Amino acid sequence: MVLMARKLHVVLGGNTIVRNVDFSIEEGQLIGILGPSGSGKTTLLRALSGFRPAQKGRVVFKGRDLYENFEDLKQSIGYVPQDDVVPRSLKVERALGYTAELRLREFSPEERKGRIDGVIRALGLSQSRKQRISKLSGGQRKRVSVGMELISRPELIFADEPTSGLDPALERSLTETLKKLADQGRAVVVTTHIMSSLDVLDAICVLDEGQLCYFGPVDRIKPFFEVDDIIDIYSQLQNKPVDHWQRKYERSGLRGQYL
Repeated sequence: MVLMARKLHVVLGGNTIVRNVDFSIEEGQLIGILGPSGSGKTTLLRALSGFRPAQKGRVVFKGRDLYENFEDLKQSIGYVPQDDVVPRSLKVERALGYTAELRLREFSPEERKGRIDGVIRALGLSQSRKQRISKLSGGQRKRVSVGMELISRPELIFADEPTSGLDPALERSLTETLKKLADQGRAVVVTTHIMSSLDVLDAICVLDEGQLCYFGPVDRIKPFFEVDDIIDIYSQLQNKPVDHWQRKYERSGLRGQYL
């Protein structure tokens, strides 16, 4: 298991945002964190990554306590925020070059170039490498954001709403790209509210009011929430209290398989 979290509890501004959430991910998996707006998805992602630790609970990464060893382990973790932070005035190749210079100081220029070329190929940006980022589509900019994290070849990648604002074709394409990254041996965790590409994921974590309602395979989520269309999960979360889904999840047998 690449990462395991137990009983994460986050309070911000006097409000409990995440309450006693467990989470785990294996190498080669792409896992989505799903839930209504305000359900705590981004807060959970930051707590899992170690960039904003939970006040209570424990995260173990590569067999070590992430919070206690964050400075040693953070180079193995990539984090793509929801808002693009790529320098739009630069060309794709140069932006990745700056990132490589910062993160791969011990590498030779030739080694850094090889790493950049590999990232560009992996993300399908070969035809865009000489373009300014400001001229790229939303989907291409998201790929560059992911690429900046891939430069250091992290074992674990977190992406907050990476497909937000993309049309369905671009959303599908980027999700499939993230799945390919996972298939290469990484562990990838994304937050999302988009339903159309959930079939690409290996597992789904559903949050509501900061609490875990479901963690399991895509093909069991519709029968679990008693819906014919996966979009209706949100209605079910509104119609029944979070305690109902928590109890149902505990009885489902899924917990032992995925957590």
